[in-house]
Amino acid sequence: MPASLTTLTTRAQCDEALASLAAEVRTYQHRNTNLAFADETATLNQADTATQLAGATASVTFFTDSLARPNLPTAEKKRLESQLLTARYRFDRLTAQSGTQTGSAAYLADVDADQVAAQVAVLTAAQAAVTAHRATLPA
Repeated sequence: MPASLTTLTTRAQCDEALASLAAEVRTYQHRNTNLAFADETATLNQADTATQLAGATASVTFFTDSLARPNLPTAEKKRLESQLLTARYRFDRLTAQSGTQTGSAAYLADVDADQVAAQVAVLTAAQAAVTAHRATLPA
């Protein structure tokens, strides 16, 4: 239900309300810009994480295959096992990191964006209503 315009009885009050509404719209527009920037950054981070994850997967495969070679000297085997542990840790960390950019966090980001869009629509409608009401008031 739209706000009642009956409390605005002068053009000066309408002008004051319009200035406040415009400032509030700008606030939400800045928030929307910040959300867009966060999305862009997340996309870049996700692409970077995917690239790193591909490298970590290749490392795990390489060290696993290397350990499968027959007749490895003990020192070489220990070195490869250590490197495999490091590669698996990196793989697990990157897998977990890429998972944080989906699920509930992604859903809530969408909800936040919808909330901002709805608020801007409400404020824009209020501005139009105040502008129309202002025109009906005596000068």
